[in-house]
Amino acid sequence: MKTANFLKIFTLFLAIGITSCTTESTDEGGGNDGANGLVLTASKTRVYNFTSVTFTVNDGNSDVTSSAVISVDGTPISGNTSTMTGLGTKNITAVVGTDNTNSLDVVVIEPSFTTKALIEDYTGAWCGWCPRISQGIIDVHNSTNGENVIAVAVHNGDSMAFPLEAQMRSRFGVSGFPTGILNRDADWSAVSGSSMDITQPMALLNTTKSVGLAINSSLSGSSVSATIKVGFDFDTTGMKLVAVLVENGKILPQTNYTNNWGGASTISDFEHNDILRAAFTDVFGNVIPAAEQIGGSEYSVTLSASVPSGTNTADMDVVAFVVDDSGKVVNVQKAAVGVNQDFD
Repeated sequence: MKTANFLKIFTLFLAIGITSCTTESTDEGGGNDGANGLVLTASKTRVYNFTSVTFTVNDGNSDVTSSAVISVDGTPISGNTSTMTGLGTKNITAVVGTDNTNSLDVVVIEPSFTTKALIEDYTGAWCGWCPRISQGIIDVHNSTNGENVIAVAVHNGDSMAFPLEAQMRSRFGVSGFPTGILNRDADWSAVSGSSMDITQPMALLNTTKSVGLAINSSLSGSSVSATIKVGFDFDTTGMKLVAVLVENGKILPQTNYTNNWGGASTISDFEHNDILRAAFTDVFGNVIPAAEQIGGSEYSVTLSASVPSGTNTADMDVVAFVVDDSGKVVNVQKAAVGVNQDFD
């Protein structure tokens, strides 16, 4: 009996000892740590070509980057910052003394999306100075790459008035007509009573954007259905999607105080375009789920909007844009209803 109890106790201690040794072995060097818990991290792991990336090495207690030799694709760099050149995946390693860190990859990509800009034109058929911005939009569109500047006309006090115009005007500080808002961030400047500063919106096309959009829509009865995709080159946060329906080709009289259109006081056959008619989303944006704002991925959503009576359904566009957490437009896309506009 005593011998049997002794064997049971011995077996129990042996099992505990084996389990303890296994657990300790798993903890040592766990995760991506290198020898002695050295951890190599990067300020960015997905970048455009010719972007600088800074690397840091930590031993679990302190920053030991100054003692590390960091290599990109096996070639040591000077210091801890390197400009990533050449598309593809770069393998980063580091050594502190004789101890290796973990390795990590930095992916180098080209920009995926064309940069576009938004003009929101606060206007009205009664507004004599409003043809100044109408002419300015025409002048922009006639400029090289001007098709990448997209207009939305927010009407006040006429038969084309948008129901939420007052809320939008209040949010963006519009105190008079006409007012042009660029990318929901800046007022568009005039250079005279009849013309706008064309260089101002065109300059917005010079910045690379890491977010792009695609639109595919269709009309059924009095409803437009639109599938909108948002693509991300890099991880982002705080983005919202705005999508609206605009109407083109509506011929109605326009009061005119400018020298444009021959200087006529009333332009009887004025063609109103880009008229904001309906919204697929909140006019200030629907939140894009955080889990969808991942570099190299796409967010897709299908939305619908009712077409107001009297709308010229033969010539309508869907305009979709992404705004950041400050409300500023990041990038914008436009597609005629019934046309599949892919990322560009």
